[in-house]
Amino acid sequence: PMQLARVDSLALLGLNAIAVRIEVQIARGLPAFHLVGLPAALVRESRERVRAAMTQSGFVFPQQRLTVNLAPADLPKDSNGFELPIALGILVASQQLPASAIEGIVFLGELSLGGQLQAVRASFALGLGFARSLEQRGLGAAYQSRPILCVPPASAAECAMAYDGPVWQAPDLRALCESLIDEQARPSLAYASVAYSKSEPLASPLMAPATTQDLMDLKGNPLAKFAACVAASGGHHLLLVGPPGCGKTMLAQTMASIMPAPSETTQREQMAMASLRRSRVVHETMQQPVFRQPHHSASMTALCGGGSPPRPGEISLAHGGILFLDELTEFDPRVLEALREPLQAGSMHLAKGTHSAEFPARFQLVAASNPCACGFASGQAQASLPNTPDSTQVMRRDFCICSPERLRRYQGRISGPLRDRIDLQVQWPAVSTAQLERDWAFDLMSAMFQAHAIKTEQLDSAAAKKLAQLCRALQLKRQGQLNAHLQAAQLLEVTGVDPQTDPLLKKLASLGFSQRALHAVIRVAQSIADMFGIARIDERCLALASQLRRLPSFDRST
Repeated sequence: PMQLARVDSLALLGLNAIAVRIEVQIARGLPAFHLVGLPAALVRESRERVRAAMTQSGFVFPQQRLTVNLAPADLPKDSNGFELPIALGILVASQQLPASAIEGIVFLGELSLGGQLQAVRASFALGLGFARSLEQRGLGAAYQSRPILCVPPASAAECAMAYDGPVWQAPDLRALCESLIDEQARPSLAYASVAYSKSEPLASPLMAPATTQDLMDLKGNPLAKFAACVAASGGHHLLLVGPPGCGKTMLAQTMASIMPAPSETTQREQMAMASLRRSRVVHETMQQPVFRQPHHSASMTALCGGGSPPRPGEISLAHGGILFLDELTEFDPRVLEALREPLQAGSMHLAKGTHSAEFPARFQLVAASNPCACGFASGQAQASLPNTPDSTQVMRRDFCICSPERLRRYQGRISGPLRDRIDLQVQWPAVSTAQLERDWAFDLMSAMFQAHAIKTEQLDSAAAKKLAQLCRALQLKRQGQLNAHLQAAQLLEVTGVDPQTDPLLKKLASLGFSQRALHAVIRVAQSIADMFGIARIDERCLALASQLRRLPSFDRST
């Protein structure tokens, strides 16, 4: 008679762990090993490893017709973790292992030819996805009632960090089977980490290295520094436009020092995506948010994700942190246009062939750009190059040499719809010596620090970070999300400001501001009000918000 065995395992689709049931049937016939259920090439190759591992572990590989089905059949299977459950299914079907020994256990693991259990790719993501799937189904609220997750020793630590349930480990196939059969030996399989407690903060391997940059080291342009503080306090996207060498990149990199650390849920999602990218997951205390800075030559797949199966891109790896796009206009316009949906939705949906996945992408965009191709459109009026027969003479470059057509073409690389989705847009002029000595940003923000009982003598990163933490906590308590994520329908209820009746907003609308731009001004004004510690937006907040979204035009054709 035909013999049938069933073993539970997991497959990963995006950050979701899908339950996979491995069915093994042994029937009479010529020796054959058939693997069905949309297995990828990686899984099809596992047949020979399973055969060798069973033989080397002292088991008998059946010399009959062997069929292994990976259900559900319409789900592509590309994990290296199916080899252990396939081997266990064959052992149960061939009556070398009792079926009761594997009940209530989910198995993951790759097998070496000698039978040792090897690490599973993306084990943290698998553990996190498994825990979430149980929560969504309302199963196993208590630790002991949750299914057991049995993995190789190299994957046990990451799975234990992500999965709030029993985690077992075993060094090889023979030792695992002996412990499964012997009830008294089962406790020896339990993984127990003494170095990690689930109450401790996590750390992402994607996070920015400890930076020595401080906000007080930035000299000049107080408006840009104020904009950075507003961006950190409300989670707003920020665009900096200015000539080369004015400090745009330095300010963007300093943003990491004033951004509050993300929540534990966001950190776990960061670590899951890191494990998908084959990064090592660690669990030290997280001090700074993620900071990603892709090169301007990055492709659509590198920035947004893709592949088969889908893998997260830079925008998902920056989830909960900062995505810094330096030289924004040098990026491929098609790549930039792909940022529209994730900027608004906070997630990235990827589909290719039979593969489909959704990754979180709630990042904070900080972009820097020159005003024109030569970089000096914000300086003096257009001038001819001086007549300098001596080619070694150093020319002063504080004037623009771009033609009107070249200027329009350059600025058109950032489309209006994309620019509209960036709440804060700041022009950064060349910094003079007098401007280096004059800084009104601290004078303005001193009232904000006093409103929140923050004691400081200067505008430094520590004070700005504390202010951002308090403002974000206030926003989460009031509306359950940051101001930057408020939708148009929520603005009137939360802020009390109506674009149709407010005089300043009506004036901005007459100047060409779109409805999305007006909503951005209101969101920024609410963040400024939170920084001032006032309950409602006033005229001062709206005026400041409008100044943080007014990029001048350098069109010289008129």
